[in-house]
Amino acid sequence: MAPGRIGLGALLFLLLVATGIYLAVKFVPAYWTYLSLQDPVKEAAMAAVGPNGEDKARAELLRRVREAGLDLADEDIQFIREGSQLVVRISWVAPVELPRVRYDLHFRIEQRRPLP
Repeated sequence: MAPGRIGLGALLFLLLVATGIYLAVKFVPAYWTYLSLQDPVKEAAMAAVGPNGEDKARAELLRRVREAGLDLADEDIQFIREGSQLVVRISWVAPVELPRVRYDLHFRIEQRRPLP
């Protein structure tokens, strides 16, 4: 091979690296948001178990969700009493736009706490 020329293997490797970086830039923010909301949902479940704590917990969770960059509707944040447990559940869809393709990533976080 002449000096200054790139081999086919090296070119394919660079193409794979560039594709991997591109996909990471598109998908990682959605998953980072999902991971960063795990603790706020857990904290909301713990705070909501107390007397009249549900309203405060909902407001704080909504604030933290908005800080994370999500604009969730009321029906996307649920505080449900199931038997002797309180369930806090949030769900959302994060669209990921790729050339000629759109992926919808469906996320759901749920925490359960026993009622006093």
